[in-house]
Amino acid sequence: MRIIWDDPADRMFTSGISHGVIFPGDDPGIAWNGLVSVTETSDSTKDPHYFDGIKYVERNVPSPFSGSISAFTYPDELEPYVGILGTATGQPRRAFGFSYRTDQQIHIVYNVSMLPTKADHDSISENTNPLAFEWGFTTLPEKIPGGKPTAHLVITVDDTQPDAIAALEDAIYGNDENEPSLPDPMDLIDLFEANALMRVIDNGDNTFTVIGPDSMVAMVDAETFRITANTVVIFPNGTFKVSSQ
Repeated sequence: MRIIWDDPADRMFTSGISHGVIFPGDDPGIAWNGLVSVTETSDSTKDPHYFDGIKYVERNVPSPFSGSISAFTYPDELEPYVGILGTATGQPRRAFGFSYRTDQQIHIVYNVSMLPTKADHDSISENTNPLAFEWGFTTLPEKIPGGKPTAHLVITVDDTQPDAIAALEDAIYGNDENEPSLPDPMDLIDLFEANALMRVIDNGDNTFTVIGPDSMVAMVDAETFRITANTVVIFPNGTFKVSSQ
């Protein structure tokens, strides 16, 4: 099929930021009203290797997830994390958890440490311009089962089961029974596993059980089954790998 440009169905973009939440230590999450923007930076450096003066390989060395945050206001509970203790500024900063939303993506950031920044205070004039606070930040990665450590997780709502999104929002935003809290990566995996449309359960005896709707899991005959899912990977040697979806 010939390539088609400017198909209206492909004109997707991301805009806006909302649902800002900070997670101060072990305390419940707190809404961050007045959040203006989060600028994400995740650079990597090059590590070249030479042999006899000729470069033969160049490896990417990832740097910690970092960036900047801008807001017109922030909750009082954030002050110890930006170096304010009572009336004193420039105090030691503690790390906290953070979540925000951009369109159909929920962002979860672990171990955020705010960096010193400058603030410009201008004379009052006929035009009132609200002062926006700005901070740089860096992070400390968390261990991710089955992947490389990272401090930034992104969950795309449209690509995730509705029950899993509902359970995630109940966790990070709270509900009638639970205070908002920041789940660690393993808790997130368990949450998505428990709310998967199709679940793969390791029985611990070299067998597994697959639970799902008939459209995804069905017995063809007494000894043959069929699994229809995007998470099925078939290898050239005839073996396969299947994960929950």
